[in-house]
Amino acid sequence: MLTVLTKAKLTKLKTRGQWIAEAQAAFNGFIRARDYGKLCISSGKPMDWTGNQVDAGHYRSRGSAPHLRFDEHNCHAQSKHDNRYLSGNVTGYRIGLFVRIGAEALDALEADQTPRKYSIDDLKVIKAAYTLKTKKLKAAQA
Repeated sequence: MLTVLTKAKLTKLKTRGQWIAEAQAAFNGFIRARDYGKLCISSGKPMDWTGNQVDAGHYRSRGSAPHLRFDEHNCHAQSKHDNRYLSGNVTGYRIGLFVRIGAEALDALEADQTPRKYSIDDLKVIKAAYTLKTKKLKAAQA
């Protein structure tokens, strides 16, 4: 078992990429909790919430729009099939977004090109905030 001192040292050694991955995992967990029980954003079909069959799918991908990776309007619960095997089913996703967030928010999301550079401190805050939001949401749903 790691001592507190060792854990602190390991935390200091984490790269920015590792912090991004941890913040993304916390954010994705929040998206799944927020959208629990809803239909797939892109296909409109019911999803299997009992297994590991639901992704937090991004409308504008993290690769092409990394500045939107933590935008709650850009990310919704999506079936793994649509997200991974249909490349996000973007056409269906856009229709689903129009219904969920409206035309004005969708237009703003599509027009957003503002670059964002997340520092390690920013990522720590994002991770902590979404971990807390998920915990509160799950407690309210129970």
